[in-house]
Amino acid sequence: MTGASPAMFPAFPAFPAAEELERALGCPFDPDTGMSLARGVRADDLEAEPTAAYEAAWAAGLHEHLVPVAEGGRLGSFESLLAVVRAASRRELAVSVGFGSTLLATAPVWTWGDDAQRRRVAELALSRAWGTAGISEEAAGSDLLATATRAAPTGEGFVLNGKKWLVGNGRRSSFATVLAASDPSFGLFLVDFEAVGGGAVRRLPKVPTHGLRGHDLSGFVLDDCRVGAGAVIGRPGRGIEMVTGMLQFTRTLVGGSSLGAADTALRIALRHARGRMLYGEPALALAPVRSLLARAFADLLIAECTGLAAARALDVARQRMALWSAVAKYVVPALCVDAVNACGEVLSARAYLREGVADGAFQKLVRDVAITPVFEGTQLVQLDTVRAQLVSGARRRAGAHRAEVPLPLLFGFGEPVTPVAPRDQRPSLTYGAADEVVDLLDEAVAALGDDQELFSLGHTLLKVRDETRETLRGLGTARTTETYEAARRHCLVHAGACCLHTWLRRRDALGGLAADRAWLSVALRRVVERLGFPAGPDREAEDRLVRRLEDLDDDDRAFSLVPLRLAPQYRGSAPGRV
Repeated sequence: MTGASPAMFPAFPAFPAAEELERALGCPFDPDTGMSLARGVRADDLEAEPTAAYEAAWAAGLHEHLVPVAEGGRLGSFESLLAVVRAASRRELAVSVGFGSTLLATAPVWTWGDDAQRRRVAELALSRAWGTAGISEEAAGSDLLATATRAAPTGEGFVLNGKKWLVGNGRRSSFATVLAASDPSFGLFLVDFEAVGGGAVRRLPKVPTHGLRGHDLSGFVLDDCRVGAGAVIGRPGRGIEMVTGMLQFTRTLVGGSSLGAADTALRIALRHARGRMLYGEPALALAPVRSLLARAFADLLIAECTGLAAARALDVARQRMALWSAVAKYVVPALCVDAVNACGEVLSARAYLREGVADGAFQKLVRDVAITPVFEGTQLVQLDTVRAQLVSGARRRAGAHRAEVPLPLLFGFGEPVTPVAPRDQRPSLTYGAADEVVDLLDEAVAALGDDQELFSLGHTLLKVRDETRETLRGLGTARTTETYEAARRHCLVHAGACCLHTWLRRRDALGGLAADRAWLSVALRRVVERLGFPAGPDREAEDRLVRRLEDLDDDDRAFSLVPLRLAPQYRGSAPGRV
């Protein structure tokens, strides 16, 4: 460690499950670990499943975090699960995405399933079985009402016929939750592939992909697949409602994959810049390189604040997730992709090489992370959800400023809570027109009054928020370019508000980086610039962020506002080189 004092890194373990997973998996830069970057590149070159990585993840108990504590697993908090997903994704996105596909299959069972269904799915998941969500169809796309798979009632249950395509774990899954047209409407069915027999299920080939080559993205065909009446999940005819609800969980947790990838990309770029000599000094001494790294770090922190708030809301404010999960899904992956691309600029030509720096892992990481904005609904799908929610909320604005969700609770990152089990508070289809993150932005900006630069940036967020509300009130339900742009601007205002609330509510408790004004200054500028307003750089703050990056890396800490210790750094290469 060079130059960092103990006071920079608070001692309390904010996310013990993630730290435990880190220790079990070891440093991803160590080529001898099961989830090393080097092994991942070799598997990717062969377009093969990263078998060693899966085995290491299972041995570390990653699959146990997919099953709620009440069902015999270790899922006790979605905030904690986000950190666990991030830890796995620092190493291999194909692994976290594969487990995420299983989570998508299990989520409706935990929420709406009966006792027998929950027991069976818990048994399968804890025995390392894969699950798949049979939702996507080639012709239907994101239009769930166009689902062609049919569940015809029989005297003893149902007969399912249809084709599901571009689904995760389609070939290797042991069970599926299948959306199908039925009576009285669309239903959701639990299909245990072992129980129905092989003849009723035909697996489709894996689809070749640009990134995530090790992930089983494929499909399956149900041909007169007979299931009993006990296969119906929840109330008959509520399938689309349940799919919409379970996506609130999974599209929030996709952010963990993006954050993990961005952390590794930033680490690769930083270490390369520290060791790469140019013009007689390290590349890190060059002002443009420092600025790229600082801004990439700021983008990661904006994404983290947004993602953590959404994940914590799954624990303490699930009634808001119809809106907040879509906002988080729009913001977090996109900002992480931007951060990774900035790291590519730092690496320059080496960003494209399949050897050398970090065993050539960066080019794979760029391809892998690029899909995260698409999973669980594309950017356009998220904006359409945000647009629809805000338009609905605008009609109910009277009394909407009631603050039902205490901000200290929502932004108490790392603080233990008593989370609500999935089945004890089911997702809502609307957010109730009260949005504490954005509604209480006025108070947050007012608290910055003594800091004129930050106050001015915050005031810009307020201005955009109010203009966006007026736009949506004026345009109504129409799907126009203007309404989608208003939804985009709302997402950015939400992200900026998350940064402000985090700074005001948690800087003293978290200390370290979180207490440093520099991150907030650069982060708010990044948000304001994306909203189309000139913000001007804060060079001093950018330099401080780069120094913070160096300290965090030297002390084996996550690039995070929350103190999270990583697996000890692999020291097998020269200092500062990867």
